[in-house]
Amino acid sequence: MDINLKGNVDGIEAADDISEMGIPIIFLTANTDDFTTFEALKTIPYGYLSKPYTIKDLQLTIGMALKKHEEDVKTIIKTENKVSEKNKELIIEKTDVAIILVFSLILIFESIFQRNATWLQWILFIPSAIMIFLALVSLKTPDPVEEWEIPPFVTLIVPAHNEEHTIAETATSLASIDYYYNGEINYELIVCNDGSEDRTGEELAKLKDKFPHLRIITRVPPRSGKGKGFVLNDALEISRGEIVGVFDADAKVDPDFLSIIIPYLNDPDVQGVQSRIKMYNKDENWLTHMQHVELAGFGNIVRAKDILGKAGFLGGNGQLVKKDAIYDGGGWDGFAITEDLNLSVKLMIEGSAIRYCGETWVYQEAVPTWRQLFRQRARWAIGNFETLFIYGTKIIKSPMPVFRMFGVLEHVAFYGLNMLVFFGFIVFALNLIGWVFFDHVTVLRMDAPLIVGILSAFGFFPGAVITLTRDKVGFFELIYGVIGYWLYCFHLIPLFFITVYQMLTRKERTWAKTVHTGDDEMDGIVNEDIPIGEIEGK
Repeated sequence: MDINLKGNVDGIEAADDISEMGIPIIFLTANTDDFTTFEALKTIPYGYLSKPYTIKDLQLTIGMALKKHEEDVKTIIKTENKVSEKNKELIIEKTDVAIILVFSLILIFESIFQRNATWLQWILFIPSAIMIFLALVSLKTPDPVEEWEIPPFVTLIVPAHNEEHTIAETATSLASIDYYYNGEINYELIVCNDGSEDRTGEELAKLKDKFPHLRIITRVPPRSGKGKGFVLNDALEISRGEIVGVFDADAKVDPDFLSIIIPYLNDPDVQGVQSRIKMYNKDENWLTHMQHVELAGFGNIVRAKDILGKAGFLGGNGQLVKKDAIYDGGGWDGFAITEDLNLSVKLMIEGSAIRYCGETWVYQEAVPTWRQLFRQRARWAIGNFETLFIYGTKIIKSPMPVFRMFGVLEHVAFYGLNMLVFFGFIVFALNLIGWVFFDHVTVLRMDAPLIVGILSAFGFFPGAVITLTRDKVGFFELIYGVIGYWLYCFHLIPLFFITVYQMLTRKERTWAKTVHTGDDEMDGIVNEDIPIGEIEGK
């Protein structure tokens, strides 16, 4: 098709309509000025031949267009099948979360009718006993690691969507890692600018000349904005590393980060490793400080699971995985709410081990408001429920060792008891009011042995104490952290109801990202243009 056509519609408009019917377009035109070419490329043609052209050029272009179109059709069919599979999974998830809700309500109403909630003490004793057990296990020393004879080449990937406030500092931090072999930089950094509408591209463009091992991918519609997993898979295809690391766009690391964490992968059974996460803005307010304590506590739990059965979990920030293992697991699931947890479970189902490295860490930004926190944690909770409902049976049937299976199931089922915890607090409050104000009246009996009730209520504390003690905090900071974190954990109760509501009402999966604000000092950086759709770097 030519761009200049008789009538009121030009070739670009016609191509736009025709392409919607799945028909490939090749432009044969004498118009080669920049504006016309740019407008024509927006229709995503399969070729662009300028006049005059030879028959051989035309035949070659048609052949390539038909081949590409054939591959595109296969991709569309594959995607449609994947969407169909995910829609079926969505029905399973809605059904299962409804069952959990109904079953919990039945137990609660039965307790009210019988005026006896002893069963609740025993149910809540289970996670408390697990927390105490993991806290004690975390006191052991993890298995040692060995240095590589030849350190592997590493690819670091950062997906970035509207990250103008933090991306420059993150890219600078990651590009400044001290990881060399034979005097040369032994890693590359790929930043995927995924359809950003702010100054993310301009911020990255300023760094290109400073860091030759930085590669910038700019993804534009219709390819952009489809999900973090799709971004990671695109970057994976051009990566050169044997090991692939994933970082959020607010990450900061120390220069020796890779030197410390890479030896954890020097084991044929270990396919991934997760670093510890710290909050660089933990002193901003009480909420950010509690998130710092929370992530430290989570790291301590994962440390215990690593000691028991190398059942660490990959997080969205500071995870490193062997590239072959990613391909063997089918890549990152772009439809999954938490693609990192999804990949972790798939790897361990296949018998792989995942380690936890507490000797180095990634600094990230804690969200400063409750609204942002609930948005972030609802996504995490939905990801856990997704994994539990879709992979629960596969986890149980998998060949993984018992302690690793225990670690996986405990992790993905973490949010499932929050409604019963909520009911437990209500029962405790009502009984306390009855005893104090109504002459020792018991509203609902709880007849389990006293030690069960005590452990159910306070099983949380040993892990918190061990976590903060490991960070060598002072006595008053220890008390502040433990009590503050206990109060902070009450947010899990409304989070359960928010999560259930969202899972019952959601219609599609999207990448719900955390907003990163960064530091005020990032403002005022001069804009620079970056070519649309260009892949920069080596």
